[in-house]
Formats: sequence, C-alpha cells, structure tokens
Amino acid sequence: MSPVPRVAVLLTGSELLDGRVHDCNGATVASSLAARGARVTHVLTVPDDARQIVAALRFSLDQDLSLLVVSGGLGTTHDDLTTAAVAEAVGRDLAEDAQALAWIEERTRAICRSRRLAFAPAFAQMRRQALLPAGSRPLPPAGAAPGFALVVGDTTVVVLPGVPAELEPMWAALVDDLQQQGFFPSLRTRTVRIFGAGEIQVAPVVASSAHGLLDVGVTAAAGEVTVCLRHAGGEEAEAQANRLVAGLAEQLPVFSTDGRTVDELVADRLRALDATVAAAESCTGGLLGARLTALAGSSDYFVGGVVSYANEVKQSLLQVSAATIAAHGAVSEEVALDMARGVVAVTGATFGMATTGIAGPGGGTPDKPVGLVYVAVAGPDMRRAERHLFRGDRETVRVQSVTAALHLLLQAMGT
Repeated sequence: MSPVPRVAVLLTGSELLDGRVHDCNGATVASSLAARGARVTHVLTVPDDARQIVAALRFSLDQDLSLLVVSGGLGTTHDDLTTAAVAEAVGRDLAEDAQALAWIEERTRAICRSRRLAFAPAFAQMRRQALLPAGSRPLPPAGAAPGFALVVGDTTVVVLPGVPAELEPMWAALVDDLQQQGFFPSLRTRTVRIFGAGEIQVAPVVASSAHGLLDVGVTAAAGEVTVCLRHAGGEEAEAQANRLVAGLAEQLPVFSTDGRTVDELVADRLRALDATVAAAESCTGGLLGARLTALAGSSDYFVGGVVSYANEVKQSLLQVSAATIAAHGAVSEEVALDMARGVVAVTGATFGMATTGIAGPGGGTPDKPVGLVYVAVAGPDMRRAERHLFRGDRETVRVQSVTAALHLLLQAMGT
C-alpha cells in the first residue's frame, strides 16, 4: 500500500461563518478524500479577510501535507481575495495566464450573449480571474472562474471556486486524475448500515471483535448508524473485517452490508417487484417525496404524492374520514393508515406511504408530545403502521420520520 497522504481543506467566505450559507464544499471534498484512504488533518473556514486567509494558508502549508484544497474567493467582486492571498502566502508574483484568459473570454462571451450584455466592460471585469500565482497550472472552469493548482514544497495546492455547482464537477475531475496517478493508497472498504439501534449499542459489538488491522468509523445520522471499515490487503485484515461484519449482522438490526442505502434498497426492491409507490405526507411536508425522487430513474417506481397538512385536505383528497380524525386525532395510527390507503386509491400505486406527526417546536401535549410521529404503509393485502418518538429540532424530527417511513416500506416489501 502506498503511504497515506495527509490532506486538508480551507474554505473562504464570510457567508459560511455568519449563517448566510450552509457549507457543503468542505463535506464534499473531505468525504471523497477520506473515502479513498487519505487522512484529512483539518478543515478550516475563514472569512473574506486577506490577512486571515494568508495566515490559514501558511498554517496549513506548515502541516506536512500532500494536498491542500482551497475553496472560494475566485470571482470578480471586492471580497474575492483568495488568489492574491495564495500568491502572498507562497511568495510568488501574480501573472496573467494565457490559457485561463482564453477560458474566461469564452465564458464571458457566452454569458454576454445569454444576458444581452456588452462584452468589453464585462470582459474587463472578468479578466482579473486570469491572474494566477507564478508557476500555477490553470484548471478548466465549470462556470466562469478557472481554478488553479501549484506545488509548494511537497504540497500540492488546489484552488477551486466556492459555488458548489462549479466546485463539484471540477473536484470530481481532479479526484479521478489523482486516482489514476496513484495518489491514494490501495484500500478495501466495507460499509454496514443499521436502523433501530444507536451508537451505544454498536460500540460494544465493535469493541468485542478484534479489529487492530482495521480503520473503523461509526457515524450516527438521520436515524441510522453507519459502520465503515477500511483496511489494506492481507488475509488477516480481511478475516477481521468479515468477523466484525458478521458480528454486527448477528447482534444488531443491520439492513445493508454492501454499502447500499435504504433509498437504494427500496428502489431496487420496487423495481424487482415491478411495483410503484406514492406518498401522503403531513408533518414531513414533501420531504418523503423528495427523498423518493432523489435517485436517478425514480420515475420507474414513484408515481406522485399528496402533502396534506390540513385535515380538510386529508379528508377531501385522501378520503380520511372526519370521524376517524375526531376520534383519534390527526396524529394517530388510524389516520396514518387511512392516509396510506387513500394515496393508493388516488394514484393507483402498488404501495402507499404516510407520515403524520408533531415536528415542533410547538404543538405538543402531554399525550402527544413534540417528536411523536406515525408512519404507515399500505399495499396489496397489507397495512402497517409504526409509532415513533423522535428527539431533536423540527428538521431532525422530519428527516428521521422520512427515514423511518422508508425502512417500514422496505420491511413491508420483504427481501
């Protein structure tokens, strides 16, 4: 196995620090690096301040890194300071790069045509993006701004735009290049997914199985626990991984040992059954439908849904009786089951799914507290419902409700 590369990520942008924008670039870059066996030493976020960007760059370059990925600050506005900061941090002059300039001119002309703008003033403003630190290699843009890469000592510095839609394709191309160059170590990975048990139950199972040759990561999110195993080649390491996976599957409610998510398993099972599904949602407000359609090809099995927040909509569109709501309340097993049955009747889907609950922060009572959610599934000759009491804020309750509904559908379809 090749040596494990040490890598870091530096994010620039005041909007990432004051809550205006939620970072996704750091997670995109760091997770893809870690998944390939690199050791991520740190992810730093700094504001649009030249002094702090330079300081963060110098700190990172002093950490014996193989790769430093910098995101943000490559545009044409006053707070796009990253390129100049990189040049200052590494002691190099800025110079106009011919290839970068050609890309920028091409993109500027396209933008001006689509927006009916005058080219000359726009290009004069965009042109500054072609100024790169001496010795840099320009990277093809996915939007308007090129990225660039340069070598500083033993560290390769890669600088990319901060707009996720631009960073993601540029980063994907870079990762492929690094993979082909043998940058990443040769590792084997296994991913085990668990639903219905928490980290406190997973930890002793991991501890009881010898795993000295494995890198084991345990993560809890969205109501599930994921155990990721990584190891180099070798019979003993492979044996340790097999024993640990077997122990987890024997002692815990494991639903996937091949890395597939519940979303993928649901999709695969629906296709195998030549079945369709529809969603009736109250507390999740469309999140279940969004999750069911997030995978490419979801039109194979998803036919539609109804967001029925008001009781009147539950009654008029999903045929939930007023008497049932009056007797049990909108947040109840009975209403959830009728919603699932109703969406099947409305859409003609094979399976209907339903969610109804109290996501909070208000609306709870002693009998029906915040976090109480019922999920249900109706299908050919079957109806199932589950009661859950989730903890967390409104968004956490809603996300976990969707996850629980997907697992109930998977269980109802069998294997």
